[in-house]
Amino acid sequence: MEEKNLSIYRRIGRGFLALLPTVVFLAVQVVFISIVSGLAMGVLMVAGTGMDAQALTEQATELLMDAVMNIQVISQVLTLLVTLPWYYFLFVYRKGRIQVSQVFRPKKLAGMVILSLGFYVAVNFYMVFMGWALPGLMAEYEALVNESGIAGLTLLSTVATLVLAPIGEEIAYRGLTYRYLERTGMPFLAANLLQAALFGLVHMNWVQGGYAFALGFLLGIVYKKSGSLAAPMLMHMFFNFCGTYLATALTGVPLAVNILLLVLGPVCIGVGLRMTCLGPQWGERQEW
Repeated sequence: MEEKNLSIYRRIGRGFLALLPTVVFLAVQVVFISIVSGLAMGVLMVAGTGMDAQALTEQATELLMDAVMNIQVISQVLTLLVTLPWYYFLFVYRKGRIQVSQVFRPKKLAGMVILSLGFYVAVNFYMVFMGWALPGLMAEYEALVNESGIAGLTLLSTVATLVLAPIGEEIAYRGLTYRYLERTGMPFLAANLLQAALFGLVHMNWVQGGYAFALGFLLGIVYKKSGSLAAPMLMHMFFNFCGTYLATALTGVPLAVNILLLVLGPVCIGVGLRMTCLGPQWGERQEW
């Protein structure tokens, strides 16, 4: 393969390129939020003559919090407008076939659903442990979730969580970051660990970053085995569905149900891994 003959300098260069999706991911959000904040302050300064700086800041913050989900969706779309052409022209155009028939085989779909359910149960107990071991961090995470508007279960939050986030994050991390690391000649395990670590880092908090790292690692394996970016996208959607709607359905369930879930979680992970990640490659690499 070409990667085996690369000079050390080209390997390092491609390694640095693997950091760019994370930089772009964060930069788009920071720049967009800064622009929106500036516009909000400008409007308030014009409309609210006589207001002091503190009152202006408080009102601008309130306006931004009321529109936080709209801001998040727009920033997700803007990020996708950058990363999708980037991935397509670099790794797909004239290089791969857009064919995802292997991903939609019933056994593979069922395996991804089962694996997502098992991983969701594991994350659920991870959150319980974090609440017991690090209550301060857990309180910060819960406040962040409430402020983001994701907990509202609106149509907009559903689109952001179940559609835009899985598509955008898979393109950025399993699509771009992992592929750049792969092109350095790095072994799969090392490349997968690094892309998962960056995926956890971009979530910008320790609680979510911890389980995002584990999820990113699993999604990297699914991508490698399937040869299609559609597979981790679908599994990411399944997991986010569990974390959003199944979590709501299981709120306040009896202790016996939680004990049953504690038993079933590892079983689902084992069965899901066997159906999706063990055994031969699903098919040849198809890029999508």
